[in-house]
Amino acid sequence: MTGLLGFGALLAHLASLRAIDLATLAARAGTDPAELQAVLCGQPPTGRLLRDLGPVLGLHAADLFVLAGQPVPDDLTPITRNPNWSVDSVIYNTMVMPAENRRPLLDAIRAQPLVRREGRGGVDRPYHRYGPGFGAVLLELAHSRNLTWPSTARALYAVTDGRIYLSPSTIGGIGRSTVETAPELVVGFAGVLGIPAPDLAALGGIRLPDDLPPLHSRTADLAMVIWEARRLTTAQLQDVELTSRHLAGR
Repeated sequence: MTGLLGFGALLAHLASLRAIDLATLAARAGTDPAELQAVLCGQPPTGRLLRDLGPVLGLHAADLFVLAGQPVPDDLTPITRNPNWSVDSVIYNTMVMPAENRRPLLDAIRAQPLVRREGRGGVDRPYHRYGPGFGAVLLELAHSRNLTWPSTARALYAVTDGRIYLSPSTIGGIGRSTVETAPELVVGFAGVLGIPAPDLAALGGIRLPDDLPPLHSRTADLAMVIWEARRLTTAQLQDVELTSRHLAGR
């Protein structure tokens, strides 16, 4: 991943941001400190280590695979590969519903029974192909949540309270490094993905100014809805969409 912070250096930075030293990180992840030291020195991490580091760092294991430049294992991908699956309506309803109704929406999503995954899930379209770069990582993280270009654009618009209004093709340009990843855009992606903005900024070597406008107050809830919805089949998503519409009073 040319131009990006190597995973070992990123891991050291993430641990520093969380005030976790090497010994503590290794102990919490249940790994040998020597293995962790090797990764910090540039050795690619194993899949097992990435899975174990997720809870310690407060990140999804699937995201760590992306940040490490490795394919996300099938069992960590979204459930469906249906090209018509779209969470756009649920995103809109989440943002307009009364604050007290967002928790019932999450409960409704989590109440849907888990369906056995058959092979690899998630969006996988011919134009979702990117060269190395920071923008590519941002888009791969979005696709890991079953977000397409239009869904990503809608989510960015929502969390930034309309300040970031991009076309789907511009979203694609971010992945292809033809659109600059300005600090506010990085913060917007962090909100959509539910990843701390300093973590993403460190990966891309981007300095975040102190005077950036805040994200929408509902951003954290929306990120949780987007993440939880990735486990839904098409039929389940349709049920959740109806629930979200009801909770939004539409």
